[in-house]
Amino acid sequence: MLAMKRFLSTCAIAAIASSASAALTYKIQSNTNGVRSATIAGTVTADGPRLRMDIASGDGMLFKDNSVVLSNDGGRTMTVFDPSTKNYFDMQLDQLLSSSTSMLNSLGGMVKIDFKNPQVSVQDAGDGGTIEGYPTRKYVLNATYDIDIDAMGQKMTMHSVLNTENWTTDKLSAEATSFFQTRGLRTGIETVDKIIEAQTSSMRGFPLRQSTTIKVNDMTVTSTSSVTNIQRRDVDASQFAAPEGYTKVDDPITKMMKQMKQ
Repeated sequence: MLAMKRFLSTCAIAAIASSASAALTYKIQSNTNGVRSATIAGTVTADGPRLRMDIASGDGMLFKDNSVVLSNDGGRTMTVFDPSTKNYFDMQLDQLLSSSTSMLNSLGGMVKIDFKNPQVSVQDAGDGGTIEGYPTRKYVLNATYDIDIDAMGQKMTMHSVLNTENWTTDKLSAEATSFFQTRGLRTGIETVDKIIEAQTSSMRGFPLRQSTTIKVNDMTVTSTSSVTNIQRRDVDASQFAAPEGYTKVDDPITKMMKQMKQ
């Protein structure tokens, strides 16, 4: 009888342990300025490939304020839940990265875009100092490429210059990286993919801070992201479960492309 009680107690403890696991939580803020200014901020909870982001402030287009983003593959595929409308949509991150080209292609050949002359260099800039209590290493990526556009016979060429500085730490797993910092994706645009591949090979560990400047002719876009308030704590598995009572709708990019075709 005593052995049976011990067995049942062990099973109960195991059941409780399996319902919660030690996850990495942190706050992230991403700021973009240029053609369109936007700030996205929220709290990320990462447990292996499972990821949740509670968005406090969104960009108003893809991510609304107080929306929730869930992923089971480290952010490559996302499901975005909007509590204000009780709607949700699925979206792949590589779809988001290639959205501009996809929209142009949806115009039935009226606009053609080609990326040429890629030049990429990656520099290990050495010790990046301490950020949020973690030692970092700094990496710098510089890239240039040309964009040829043919809009119904009207041709133009734009020159793009990209500079990205990354501060990463090997004390945290790169698997906990949010979708705002995910690397190694593919857009289907050979020139841009080469840049992404170079960025992936240059960075080690978890990115704590990033700064990017993109110049296209006279236009400049800057974006920064930073991670703060890093903690390890037990998180119940229900935090990664999809909420009930939501209706699936088209993602904003698909919806926009459908409207352009009308």
